[in-house]
Amino acid sequence: MTSSTKFFMKTTQLILLMLALSALASCTCCDREERQAKARERQGIIMANVVVEEPLSAGAQLYRDKTCNTCHGDDGIKSLLPNYPIIAQQGEEYALQQMLDIKSGNRAAGQSAAMKPIVQSVTDEEFAILAQFIATELGQGKAIGSGNPDPASPGGKLFKSKTCVACHGKDGKTPVLKAYPKIAGLSAEYAKMQMLDIKNGARANSQAVLGMKGIMHLVSEEEINHLADYIATLPR
Repeated sequence: MTSSTKFFMKTTQLILLMLALSALASCTCCDREERQAKARERQGIIMANVVVEEPLSAGAQLYRDKTCNTCHGDDGIKSLLPNYPIIAQQGEEYALQQMLDIKSGNRAAGQSAAMKPIVQSVTDEEFAILAQFIATELGQGKAIGSGNPDPASPGGKLFKSKTCVACHGKDGKTPVLKAYPKIAGLSAEYAKMQMLDIKNGARANSQAVLGMKGIMHLVSEEEINHLADYIATLPR
């Protein structure tokens, strides 16, 4: 074999080797790009499925931290027990005063006594934040009350004749004073318990309550039942 032939063969082998290496590099590059594309796709799917929670407002955080949601529900509507109040969208001034009265012991009737040890660690500033949250954020946009009030029902007639409308409004949610509660949508059990407590003097934590006692003195227990059923139907 001549030297020129050997040189030609070696040159050919070198060219073939370079072509093979080039093809291998090309495949490796394609594979790498394909793997990277698949990784980016998987990351996109994962990120799309991640639920990013909105930061809680100061009131919402306090409502959770102070365990208010345990008894009153996350939305302030679905209470743990029917004789616990529905507090969502309650008036700010009224809500604040009730919390302060429970902490001081001025209001101790019914289930409020169970709430007293819980609110001992709550400051006046925190009460104010909670009251604003209850009035403006809690349960916003959700239905409160069955929404089927019948003014011609026994409770509807009593609501007017016993002058409930004078203080709480004909709809039960527009009280004449901010210190008066919105009673629309309260559970029948809770509304009945409050009326009985006011009537028998167990609850006497404000001048408004004392004034209502004189009215409740003229309302029988049967009438209280009718009123409570009607109040529960009023939407808040």
